[in-house]
Amino acid sequence: MLRPGITRERLAGLCALGVLLFSPSLIGIFDRGGEVTFFGVPVLVVYIFGVWTALIIVAAVLIIRRQRNIQDHIELEED
Repeated sequence: MLRPGITRERLAGLCALGVLLFSPSLIGIFDRGGEVTFFGVPVLVVYIFGVWTALIIVAAVLIIRRQRNIQDHIELEED
């Protein structure tokens, strides 16, 4: 079982990672003014939506896993 607060710490770390990934210096690497495309879509758009999607998926996995651990713990106490 996870120790209390570990999910909160991981979500805070995920938030910090999101701030880093959306920082102007890192976004500037992918900003090529539409000259470079990925299947016709500018690389900057692919980067922004890709990072955004990845952050949402990781946050959902962390929360769902925590809920399952809590539910398993409750079921063990009932037996």
